[in-house]
Amino acid sequence: MNDGANTNIPEVIDLDVSHDDPSHNRRDRSSSASSQDIEVLPRPITSSNKRKKNKSSNTDDDNDDKEDLSRTTIQNDAEVCPICLEEWTNSGQHRIVATECGHLFGKICIEKWLRTSPKCPQCQSTVKKKDLRRIYCRALQVLDTSERDNAIRERDLEKKSRKKIAYEKAELQLAYDILKDQLKRLQNEHDRLLKLSHGLTNLGETIDDSTRTSSEIIGNLAPPPAINIRLETVIKIPEGMCRVLAYASSHQWLFVSQPTNNSLYPGYGIKKISLIDGGRAPEYTTLRHTKPIRDIQLHGDFLLSCAWDKTMRIFDYTRNTFNLLCECASQVWSCAWNLDDPNIIYAGLNNGRVQVFDRRQVQTGETTLSSSIETLSLSTTSPIVGLQYIQRNSNFQSSGLLVGSNDKSGFYEHIPNSEYRYHALPIDKNLSSLHYDSITNRLLASFRPQSSPARHELYELISRPIEDSEQSFIVSLQLIQTFIGSSINIVLSRSKILHKNFETYIVASDNGSHGIELWNIRQPSETPSYKVPTQCDIVDVCLTRQHLCALADNQVRLYKWA
Repeated sequence: MNDGANTNIPEVIDLDVSHDDPSHNRRDRSSSASSQDIEVLPRPITSSNKRKKNKSSNTDDDNDDKEDLSRTTIQNDAEVCPICLEEWTNSGQHRIVATECGHLFGKICIEKWLRTSPKCPQCQSTVKKKDLRRIYCRALQVLDTSERDNAIRERDLEKKSRKKIAYEKAELQLAYDILKDQLKRLQNEHDRLLKLSHGLTNLGETIDDSTRTSSEIIGNLAPPPAINIRLETVIKIPEGMCRVLAYASSHQWLFVSQPTNNSLYPGYGIKKISLIDGGRAPEYTTLRHTKPIRDIQLHGDFLLSCAWDKTMRIFDYTRNTFNLLCECASQVWSCAWNLDDPNIIYAGLNNGRVQVFDRRQVQTGETTLSSSIETLSLSTTSPIVGLQYIQRNSNFQSSGLLVGSNDKSGFYEHIPNSEYRYHALPIDKNLSSLHYDSITNRLLASFRPQSSPARHELYELISRPIEDSEQSFIVSLQLIQTFIGSSINIVLSRSKILHKNFETYIVASDNGSHGIELWNIRQPSETPSYKVPTQCDIVDVCLTRQHLCALADNQVRLYKWA
């Protein structure tokens, strides 16, 4: 026991001495610092201490691994949310936010946590959702998911848009199927009525041709029939400024020029009135003119319109489609089709010239004609108020273009090599309208009242071939009768030659008494044989199968003519 005690004492003393020795103490400290960051004083070595020392030496490497793991864990904790252990982002639902106590979480994670517990997951401090703050810190490593989030957002919007489009498509498809069925029924009804209409027209033409000769023979012997005209319908047009009237007998449609009924898109077009249903549902169609329409001419299923915006347009009124736009050199007052070649159209300008357009000059894929193939000059500066193409017939052996202005009128004979030969016509000045009737080969020229009342002169158009030529003619006029009209003409109106019950009538506007004047050409009297009170100033008239149609500034009046 003593030896053992003496043996241990020197060891203890030796340790105490080493503790007092500075050099030895420095060696111990340097050796200890290599394995531990914290300095440890030497202790007496006992059996228990020896076991502890051996255990400590065995776990030095494990401590180093744990320290490295701890550092990695701390570094990872700076990059991930402590709730879901997923990386933070700088946008989207998982962007980094800070609580009032200073801890960092993903936004969606802490919001879900606060739904179940109002405490911070790390320090148990009270946290409110309104106290969460977005932060931006360079020391924090966040995953840039802005492009991904934008892509997800765009994908969601695209899905929503596709779903909406699919729903709208289904609705439109249903509406289309309904309209398609209605259109099919209307087309069948239209075809039936059109066949019936053509049958009645052919029957009327046959009766008219067979009885025209006999009526002309006995016409002068029989007294003129009584005229029975009564007002049946008035179609109001609130927009006003209606100037031109046209009638398509094949469809029984009435066309009226008027301004657009949409104030957001100003312009001028036509109102299509079906006389089959009594004009109860007029339909407006824009012709895309920006200024008032001055003339409308029909040919087949096409409508030719001209306006003061220096344009002419061709419109298919059965399909509601545009075919051609002609750009003219000046304001257009009148227009006409070449009835021998519908590809040729004419525009009467306000400078006394006539531009000739050929629809075949349009390039492939284009719908605009910017230049005419020819310009006819009437040697006047007055507007062309009357323009009408005359075909060769049994009473007139030439074909060409009838042109009338306020102070000069003429006929451009159209010869086979596409040239035009001018013939001056002895028509007085102050011309307001010009109308040719191919059935009777009569020409009606109406003059505005100046110092005397308005007058309407009825001519016969005469063509005589030039000697030694079968293709050239001398064209002249022979005055048949003069009719005296109203002494007042406020608006520029159009007079017409109309046929009813095998009789020929001159129909003109009477602005003085607000009515319509009618003359039967078999009666020699200059005064009207009949007057129709209209209570408004009439600007244009036409005759349908059963109605005398009169156009005023803001209404269409349909008169039953029995």
